[in-house]
Amino acid sequence: MLALHRFHDKIIAVTGASSGIGLEIARHFYQEGASLALCSRSKERVWEAVSAWADPEDPRLLLLSADTAKVEDIYAFQEAAVKYFGRIDVWVNNAGIERPMPTVDMTPEIFDAVVNTNFRGYYFGCQSAARDMLRRGTGGTIINIGSVNAVTVVPGQAVYAATKAAISQMTKLFAREWGRDGIRVNCVAPGSIPTKINAEKYKDPAADAAMREKIPMGRRGDVSEIADVVLYLASEQASYITGQTLFVDGGLTLVHG
Repeated sequence: MLALHRFHDKIIAVTGASSGIGLEIARHFYQEGASLALCSRSKERVWEAVSAWADPEDPRLLLLSADTAKVEDIYAFQEAAVKYFGRIDVWVNNAGIERPMPTVDMTPEIFDAVVNTNFRGYYFGCQSAARDMLRRGTGGTIINIGSVNAVTVVPGQAVYAATKAAISQMTKLFAREWGRDGIRVNCVAPGSIPTKINAEKYKDPAADAAMREKIPMGRRGDVSEIADVVLYLASEQASYITGQTLFVDGGLTLVHG
């Protein structure tokens, strides 16, 4: 049984928190007593989503607009969170997009959009969080949301997969760079989780059935199962874990072909 208030004195920042995995991560932290700075490209969408389980005007919540493809927005989000709460203890990079298509159809504009959100945004999110943690000298935790696509091979996902592989490698490098400063950096890599980002693909019952057949556990995952792992890695129970990518995928990465 989980402790009910593991994070009652912690400040958590989550990007891409208006739906799916990011929203569920926020909800889990909130239920365990944390104070939260949450952002997405639309503050209104975050406000509406959070309203399902909390009063958006709760002083434990700071809801902001930020496009993490823009470094200036990342810096502004971090600065606003630190100004409001005084510090950031846990930073979760979650915002992400995918644009699956044949490589011959990829455009520079779509390429840049995916890379800027999924990799550049994560890089400068980590940097921004670490600056506050290093300034205070009391350490902290950074968690990046990756993907099984970092190691699997799916046609049409070359750019998305490359960004997720980059996130896993970046996680290792930052963990080593900041380890002596008490900053732990880890990556959670979900498998097939029903969210808005893949809803169109799996509207086809045949596609859903094929994926469930492929996964060794015989089912797709749930956003709550990803959130549980994020909270574990942010907790004291994971105090000696850093630089790791933890695949939460029902065994999907065991399957080749």
